[in-house]
Amino acid sequence: MKNQILKTILIIAGITFASCSNDDDATPEVVGVTSFEIEGQWNCELGENCEDVYQFEFRKDSKISISIEGVTGMSVVSLDLSAEFGQFGGPNLLNEGNLTYYGCTGQDEDVSITNITVSEAGTYNLSVARDWGLSAGVEGTYTLAIISDTPFTEGVAPVEDIDAENYERECL
Repeated sequence: MKNQILKTILIIAGITFASCSNDDDATPEVVGVTSFEIEGQWNCELGENCEDVYQFEFRKDSKISISIEGVTGMSVVSLDLSAEFGQFGGPNLLNEGNLTYYGCTGQDEDVSITNITVSEAGTYNLSVARDWGLSAGVEGTYTLAIISDTPFTEGVAPVEDIDAENYERECL
């Protein structure tokens, strides 16, 4: 009986001390991740520049790096990273604010862009497009990776294999 009472007192004391803190004004833990990786694939219609669109919430002044690796299917990758304006295709952070997609690779080449500064906090769409005119066939795969110096969160599920409207590619 004494052991049971002693165990009960120790449990109550442990709960009481765990809930007390000398640091009640501490900053709450930041929610989010600093790295993200996903495998993606395209299955485009004939003659279509198609894209997969991912959504992320980034903080102001974040420095991010984006890489697309393991590209297959004789695919040529183009990227667009823009703030969400209710539609895809705003000013592209990867092309000095132009409305074109960033594209500087050949078939099945990886893309790596570092030190991208996110100047405003908000929701951003990352479009991973497959250039029809430079690719061969209709499908391919890739691995997308993002690294940030501040935590970020993934938005809604990606939109896959949609037509990249007003597609134009540029290498700066």
